[in-house]
This record gives sequence, structure tokens and C-alpha cells, in this order.
Amino acid sequence: MSEKNNLVLYGEIVAKCWEDEAYKKRFLEDPEGVMQEAGMVLEEGVTYKVIEAPKLVKYMVLPKEQPQRAVEELTKTLLNKAEVSDKLIPEGVELRVVQNTEDIRYFVLPASPKTFTKAELAAVAGGGGWTYTTNEAVLVNIGAVNQVEAVTVGTTTQAAGELEVVAILAAIVF
Repeated sequence: MSEKNNLVLYGEIVAKCWEDEAYKKRFLEDPEGVMQEAGMVLEEGVTYKVIEAPKLVKYMVLPKEQPQRAVEELTKTLLNKAEVSDKLIPEGVELRVVQNTEDIRYFVLPASPKTFTKAELAAVAGGGGWTYTTNEAVLVNIGAVNQVEAVTVGTTTQAAGELEVVAILAAIVF
């Protein structure tokens, strides 16, 4: 199974966590078990940790290998935003950075969109937002997608939920 399939499966886990508190609790306590149960392929000898992101706290997960590429892309993004505005991060939004290591992989569980006010949702997911995709080390401009390293959303009855997950995951940084 490819990394992109893992991203789709992770999106399904996130959506289920947003709907089911017991499932979310189990995922936070036993991420490996839940991810394997969902069909994700996990690396042997690696511990998986889930970070539950509070509202308005965005995480950037640096890859274990070549983190400089992700930092360079983030720097370019910030410089581009600085050319048009003095406000690089929306008011009230906090950015936290963690890095995967040889034996630890981090997954971010974003707050459910249902918990956001319209103003808060606009602050974190408004057009022109940027994200860092944890597995591809690529920044994607949400307002006008420059690179697509994203998951294709299916046309099933769950498509709207999956699309919502991708949109929120796409707002991980700004």
C-alpha cells in the first residue's frame, strides 16, 4: 500500500474521530492498533504518536529525512506572504513544529470543524492558507493549488466527509 493510500485511510480515521468520542479516545491511546485496524501500513520498530491539536493550534510535522527542504519551503511561503501583508499568521493562531525521528512518527489529529466558529474557521482555513504535508515535505497553497501531492477524494457517499478532512488537514500550518 502506498503512502497516499495511508493518507486516505488516515483521513477516514480523523473523520471517524470527529464523530465518535470513544473511537477518538481509543485512537489517542493506541494509535498503532487503530491505524492497523484501518488498513494502514506501519513501519516496524517505529512508535506512532498522535498529537491532538486544540482549535487554532496548527502543527508542522517535519520529516525525519531532509527537513531542510520543508524549512526552505516554509521560509519561502512566509517571505511571499510578508511581501503582501505584515500578518503572516492569523491572529489567535499558534504554530508548533515537531519532527519525526528514526523511531517516532507524529500524526496530528486536528480539531473537528464542528467546534469552530465561522470566524475561527476563516482564520485557519481561509483562502490562501498554506499547509505542510507530513509525508511529502511539500507546501501547498490552498487558495490556488500550485502542487498536488494530495489525496484524490472518491465519489462515494463519504466523499463530502473525506473532502472536509482533506481541507482541514490542508490547513495544518495556516
